[in-house]
Parts: sequence; structure tokens; C-alpha cells
Amino acid sequence: MVLKNFKYCYFLLIIFTFSCTSNKEKIEVEGADPRVSSNEEIESTNNSIDPEINIVDDISTEKNKIFTEKLIEVGDRVFFDYDESKFKKEGVETLKRQASFLLDNSELTITIEGHCDARGTREYNLALGERRAYSVKLFLSSLGVAEDRISIISFGKEKIQSSDDNESAWAQSRTAITIINP
Repeated sequence: MVLKNFKYCYFLLIIFTFSCTSNKEKIEVEGADPRVSSNEEIESTNNSIDPEINIVDDISTEKNKIFTEKLIEVGDRVFFDYDESKFKKEGVETLKRQASFLLDNSELTITIEGHCDARGTREYNLALGERRAYSVKLFLSSLGVAEDRISIISFGKEKIQSSDDNESAWAQSRTAITIINP
């Protein structure tokens, strides 16, 4: 009995070995889509692409540029007082225009960047920038813009808007800027 099982296993081993000898041999499978390629075929096809050709989606890039220009027209930033995460009153009208623009263009997603002036520690300003961006997100959401279309990021004092060392320059850096995502 053991010898019979051994012969059977040996026979299966031989069949398996011969069936796996060629890696590149195509095996037709019933019901399979004949247009499906193996990884090896895909790799050889990809290697034939001319490296000088640069594929860029010019249409979406141009569209993004147009939307960005429109956003700048309606207002892309609001400002804050020193050590505050509540935007200035002038920002309310800007954010209403932004919300209207975003509701008219429901396919757009945005990122709100929170910025601070050069004073204070890095850690404190990162937290303050986040609170500023979040306050803008909440306000836009309250005007009907879906929260999942809005992401936030804080740059703190890492990307100051003006490098001068005076109150006017600091005021320009205390901002939240709305950016259209690519």
C-alpha cells in the first residue's frame, strides 16, 4: 500500500515538474479574457516606451490654474489678530464668497493652510496655525461646504508671508490661505 501511494506521488511530482518547466509558456484558461496580459508582457511593453515622452495632463493642470485664479479673485485668505484663532471680521465676507465658489464647483477639494508670524516657538505656532485653519474649515462647513472636501495643514512660522521684522509684516503672516488641491 505504501509503495502504491509512493508511485502515485512520484507520478504527480513528475507531471508537476514538466508542466512548470517553461515560465514564458502561455496557458489558455477557459473563461479567461484573452486580452489579459501577464506581468512579464506588461513589463516588456513598458520598456518600449520612449523615455523622451513626458506624459502630462495639460487639461487638468490648466483647469486647476483657472480655478486657482478664480479663487484668488473671490479671496483666498483671511487674517488674524496676534495670538488669535478667530479670523478678523473682514474675513467673513471673503469666506462667504469662497463658500459660494466652492458650492458652485462641487468637484473641487481644498486645503486650508494655517500661518503665523515669526514670533513664538515653533511648536506653539504650529498649534496656532492648525487652530486658525480649523476655524476657517468650520466656518466654510457651516455655509454648506462638505467637510470631506476640506483638509487643513499648519505651517506655523515655517512659511511666513513677509520676512520684514515689523507689525505690518507680522500681520500679513497671520493668515489662513485656501489652496485648490490638484
